[in-house]
Amino acid sequence: MTATPRDTPTADDLRPLPYRLRWRPEGIFPGAHPGRGEGAEGEFRRHVSLLRQPDPRRIDLRVSLRDPYGELHVRQFAPRRAVPVAMLVDLSGSMRFGAAVAGPVAELGALLALSAVRSGDNFALFGCDDGVNEAASLPLSRRRGLEAEVRERLMAAQPRGAGAAGLFEAAGRLPARRSLVFLLSDFLMSAGEIERLLDALWRHDVVPVVLRDGALEEDLPRWGLIELGDLESGAARLVFMRPALRARWLRAARERQAALAALFARRGLRRVTLKDALDTDALALRLMEG
Repeated sequence: MTATPRDTPTADDLRPLPYRLRWRPEGIFPGAHPGRGEGAEGEFRRHVSLLRQPDPRRIDLRVSLRDPYGELHVRQFAPRRAVPVAMLVDLSGSMRFGAAVAGPVAELGALLALSAVRSGDNFALFGCDDGVNEAASLPLSRRRGLEAEVRERLMAAQPRGAGAAGLFEAAGRLPARRSLVFLLSDFLMSAGEIERLLDALWRHDVVPVVLRDGALEEDLPRWGLIELGDLESGAARLVFMRPALRARWLRAARERQAALAALFARRGLRRVTLKDALDTDALALRLMEG
């Protein structure tokens, strides 16, 4: 059953999820993630000679006393840094099916915003149709209550238009330094266009979020007349559904999902599937895998 806005939890119901990065971020802003370089605080890395890191405040007397050569050792730490987190949401016409954007997509956006802010990271939202939809977007911020703003923007968004031009524009507006980017779409575009979009995001750590709807892939009737509509072009067609056609439809859906998974795998990307409702347990497991 497709989630509707009234089924969506309120901001007070959300609980932030921890997430792990696959790289060590650079920068000067303190945060929750082990960063590159060396620092006086953060995650303990190793002991080094005082001559290598002349910081008497970090001398470890216990380790130094055990050194047979009488050398002084200091603790070395990996500094903790903040990273930009962004969510690029496809708002083209094909995303208008059901109430996905106002339901599980809005819930996911609010959850990611809350999780980023609680980790000390900045979060940005880009709603993308023919261009970047400013009414469905928010700049990088980590202010309190951001998750409620993200939810409101997405619940009010009206998917329209065709193509992925807005996603390409949003890719160009991301920070220059490496960011964690959640790319949410039904990915009902050509493989070549998906490849070009991922090329535009090459600098960042991308988590593809694939929106699916069980009504389109599994809940088709075995017999009966159904009206099919192209939500991007507006074209409609009446189809007589029968077991053989239903089997071909389901097979084509499975093949498309397999091809999409293979495309992501070739780039070392692991997708998150958002099907009908948000599974926070599966999302938490995926985020902690890095």
